[in-house]
Amino acid sequence: MSELKNYAEMSFSNPILLDVFGNHMENSVLASFVSANGTMTLKFKAEPSVEPPKNCEDVLSLLYSLLESNSETAVGKAFIAKENEIMRETILRLSKVLDGFGNVRITLHTTEESPENPDAEVQKHTEFTLNRTKSGSTVIKQ
Repeated sequence: MSELKNYAEMSFSNPILLDVFGNHMENSVLASFVSANGTMTLKFKAEPSVEPPKNCEDVLSLLYSLLESNSETAVGKAFIAKENEIMRETILRLSKVLDGFGNVRITLHTTEESPENPDAEVQKHTEFTLNRTKSGSTVIKQ
């Protein structure tokens, strides 16, 4: 996917979300995006209208939106096949899922038509980082 003009790359840890996915996805699918230490790393094609997240709720929303819109990938197919079950379990455990996010890194790269010159393109590269401190507070960098 490195040749994509518009993509979102996400890397994060979330043991609760990993448990949700583990309840509804095959181990072979999980192995494609979960490292040995439990970090999830995913890369999706994305439309230029993707907005950078501002908090954990936005990160979860972006993740599920990208999974749904990338149904041709193995993880997207697995998500779509069990979407109702995954969403139901996520909602039931929502506060724990949101609290479970750690070391979130998101890169959004988009290429759009230039507003000044229709023959030119404008590239935007946004990096988002969310880290949780020991006191439980959230540090967001953009």
